[in-house]
Amino acid sequence: MGKKNISIGEKGQDLVEYALLLAIIAGIGFLIYSQSRMGDSIRTVFNNAGSLMENAAENNHSKNEDTPQSIPDMIGKAIQNNDNGLGSLLNANSPLYIYSGTEAGKKLAQELNIPFEQGDIWSLGREVTANNNYNYYVLAYYSSKNGPISKYASKSPTWNWRVDNSGVLTARSGDLISVPAKYYVYDPATGQQITSGYYSSQNTATLVYAPGTGKEYTIR
Repeated sequence: MGKKNISIGEKGQDLVEYALLLAIIAGIGFLIYSQSRMGDSIRTVFNNAGSLMENAAENNHSKNEDTPQSIPDMIGKAIQNNDNGLGSLLNANSPLYIYSGTEAGKKLAQELNIPFEQGDIWSLGREVTANNNYNYYVLAYYSSKNGPISKYASKSPTWNWRVDNSGVLTARSGDLISVPAKYYVYDPATGQQITSGYYSSQNTATLVYAPGTGKEYTIR
């Protein structure tokens, strides 16, 4: 019986000590907060921290918006900035196209730092509306990630379609071969993609040989 009473008394003493300790901590906390300078400082720290987090989020969002995320976006940015005279290059008196597989295409991709991969085929050129009152930039792009382009070309053993620098199909023989490429149409003044207009509703391009090569595939 005596041992049981001692155990209960020790537990009661521990509870009293915890209660006193809690009261002391609460009192110190209230004293600190009640001091106007200390309270204001604490509030200022938290407010500044919140502002810094908001600013960081906004800056990160702006940076993501300014950074092109895809090859079509990078082309649009280059058109907008007229990088390396791109606007002058594609604003000739007659339509002018630059094709993958040609020296001009390789040079353009290198100068604009466009990360075209081996096996990608593309063309970038200038189109004019039927009444000649407005120009568009048109990018036709097939990614090698969709598979090798040879699987389409092999469908026609007599196929021999070529294209010149003005975009005109020449040396026509065999049936035309369409590949599932995408067209991106740009406003030449702003570089912004246009959602309607010339070529915008098409999802295929014509497979051809790049001008001057006779062996490199490109599209038009």
